[in-house]
Amino acid sequence: MGRRSLIEYDQTPDVHFFLCRQCRAHIALTQEFFFTDIMMNAGIFKNVVNVQVDGQAHNRTEGPNQVANAHCNRCNRLLGWKFVEVRNNTIIVKPGRFLLHLNKLLLWDGNQMLYSDTHQPVEIA
Repeated sequence: MGRRSLIEYDQTPDVHFFLCRQCRAHIALTQEFFFTDIMMNAGIFKNVVNVQVDGQAHNRTEGPNQVANAHCNRCNRLLGWKFVEVRNNTIIVKPGRFLLHLNKLLLWDGNQMLYSDTHQPVEIA
């Protein structure tokens, strides 16, 4: 199996995006971040990149919805899940959207790297 090609955003002041906290693969532009689920410490995203979704055989039920696990393409870390079937569509929860755990992501805010769940700066070792 060949190495996967990853999408990378420009790390400039004008481009803000989320990254995998483990390997720093780029995951989503902040424009794709739609809603924060405070109870789950997660965000709902319209679109993501560099994420692999488990096949239909691995779908599971989460509340009334069918979901599939979503993993980082680079390091295979479980980031959250994709809504596959939604029993009651809302403005926020619709099939094809992603719920990603904020404690598994970093945020480039155009100036510095932050932990996306606390908004504290990432210390460079």
